[in-house]
Amino acid sequence: MTEKNITAGPGDYMGFLLTLSDAINRALERIARASGWLFLALIAVIIWDILTRKIGFQIPGFGSTPIQELEWHLHGVLFLFWLGYAYVRNVHVRIDVFTAHRPPRTLAWLEIFGIAVFAIPYCIVATWFAYGFAEVSFLQGESSDAPNGLPHRWLIKSTLFLGLVMVCASVISILARNLVFLFGPQELAARAAPPGATH
Repeated sequence: MTEKNITAGPGDYMGFLLTLSDAINRALERIARASGWLFLALIAVIIWDILTRKIGFQIPGFGSTPIQELEWHLHGVLFLFWLGYAYVRNVHVRIDVFTAHRPPRTLAWLEIFGIAVFAIPYCIVATWFAYGFAEVSFLQGESSDAPNGLPHRWLIKSTLFLGLVMVCASVISILARNLVFLFGPQELAARAAPPGATH
């Protein structure tokens, strides 16, 4: 029985990149949708804060300071856990003055350039420092600066690191899709194309 020498062609690599991108996108979507339930928690916390301010009734340990800190913690988690998903869905803020009427292939090249020059270096530096930011907070047992504020400040600081990891994943996904769109076989390129684009 002889073994066949199987060599991977360009289509195989492009198929892998597209599969990787799809897997990242699905993971980011699940994380974003799961964390979206925190909107309800945030609404409840805001309502509680308003009522306690108006009525003057407070539960010990749940005064105005920890409630307000919890509000911005939830805001931060929601923003960070949706940021990567926003990028892969192309619903993040863009400045389209110079790119609005460019053809899809030009936009793909611009995206790759932006990722290589700006996004990747930013992700490496920001994620590295975010990890150290959370690690120092954990090792020091950091709590709120306010005497009656929330403890375990490292928890919210860790979400900065996790959020940036998801942004890094979204950058990899977008880079992979643009490479497939530009260099992949026609069928794969069509699947990787942005909405409304023709290959």
